[in-house]
Amino acid sequence: MRALFAFSVAFIFSASALAGNISDNKDMTTRYSEVVDSKSVKNILQNAEMQRLHRDMTHYAMSETGMEARLRMMSKEGRAYHNALEKKQKKAAK
Repeated sequence: MRALFAFSVAFIFSASALAGNISDNKDMTTRYSEVVDSKSVKNILQNAEMQRLHRDMTHYAMSETGMEARLRMMSKEGRAYHNALEKKQKKAAK
C-alpha cells in the first residue's frame, strides 16, 4: 500500500513538473504578429502570389496541388497573409 502511494505521489510531482516546463508559445505568436505589424494589412492582402496560393489551397483542398499550396503557405508570409485575412474578415463582420 505504501509503495502504491509513493508511486502515485511521484507520478503527480513529475506530471506537474512536466506541465510547468511546457511553454505556451508566446514567442511564436509575437513573431508572427510582428510580421503582420511590420507591413500594412492592405499590402499583405494585395500579394498576388499569396492570393493564388490561398485560392489553390481552398479550391483544391486535399489534392496534390492543394497540399503543395498548404506547404508554401506555412511560411512567415503565408501566416501573415492568413492573419491579415482574418483581421479583414473580423472588421467586415462588425
